[in-house]
Amino acid sequence: METSPEEKALLADAYQVELEKQQLNPADTAFAIQRGLAIARARRTTSGVQIKWLTAVLITAMAAGWFLLGPYRGGFAPQTTAVEPIQDWGVLEPFRDLAAKDVDGETLVSAINNGYFQLVDRTVKSGIYQFTVNAVMADENRLIVLYTAKTDDSQEIYSVVNTKMTNALTGKLIDNGNSGGLHTSNDNHTIYGRSTIELTQKQPLPEQVMINLQISSVVPNQGTDSDAVKKERKYQFSKKMNITFNLDSKFSVPHTEVLELNKLFTVGGYEVLLSEVVLSPLVTRARFIYEPEKEIDYETRLLISDAVNPIKIVSSTKDGKQTELSLVGGNGTEDGMIYSFSSNLLDDPQSLVMKLRGEPGKVYDDLQEAERNMIKLKIK
Repeated sequence: METSPEEKALLADAYQVELEKQQLNPADTAFAIQRGLAIARARRTTSGVQIKWLTAVLITAMAAGWFLLGPYRGGFAPQTTAVEPIQDWGVLEPFRDLAAKDVDGETLVSAINNGYFQLVDRTVKSGIYQFTVNAVMADENRLIVLYTAKTDDSQEIYSVVNTKMTNALTGKLIDNGNSGGLHTSNDNHTIYGRSTIELTQKQPLPEQVMINLQISSVVPNQGTDSDAVKKERKYQFSKKMNITFNLDSKFSVPHTEVLELNKLFTVGGYEVLLSEVVLSPLVTRARFIYEPEKEIDYETRLLISDAVNPIKIVSSTKDGKQTELSLVGGNGTEDGMIYSFSSNLLDDPQSLVMKLRGEPGKVYDDLQEAERNMIKLKIK
């Protein structure tokens, strides 16, 4: 099967990321992300897409950080003051390892432990490839699919690519342009994955969802298994596959809570307003307004974005358990940014405290020093 230039480029990038992940330690990742931001700024244009550029750069830089940081989840290892209860996830047990490595792992653990999911168990096959939607969870802001992808014994599985979700009844895309995912593999022929679509409350949840995707696999090497041969690995792609399933109406019941905060703080010499936080079972979103009541230009907005570095939200439940909700995404707005974090709303948190990097550009000797210098904003 012929591989398009775009696919070859993506595969090459993935290979390079894997090499960097092996070579970099957690302290290096901040520099890697900052370097990516600097390169992107050097290439930007002055067209009418500045906000879109800012959003794309943020998501790209964060994606690089997730790949490189692995279990460090944004640079700080999750801490809890209580032992995690051991709960049987039943048929979803294979996804426990995925949740442990996923930047969105706190959301998955909270949703599954609280029964906030729908088992689907629908499978589509194409040649040596098989794709199963195991479960789905949704609210007004997000749709998360847990899946299993497989190949037969003839080829090793590589990844799930070109995934998109549409409303099966209307044929329209159901996302707002932001999607993400992660997968893990316990053997050479099976991967367990998560695919996430960000939603807007302006569009109702669809009654029926269709996923369109392809699975890639590694073509067996002919000859020696040397490093040089491995670097020249060839990949094969399945035909495009479609799988459709109904979405449980229980997900349409509103769970979103909006907290109007209007907390003003200063960082890097700039005034920033944490105007509101949106809480839902699958995501926590925080809206920041830069230099409220002032007109600022694009360059200033970039400088403030560099200074505002939300790291995590610390959630505390009534039994004393603390969970760190990781930063998972962001979108540029006309007056600032909206940052997204994972969520454990279903655990009924009694306290939520957002932590931001305290001094822009400062390099810390250790994580403890960085923690002490963080800006702390009480949400709840």
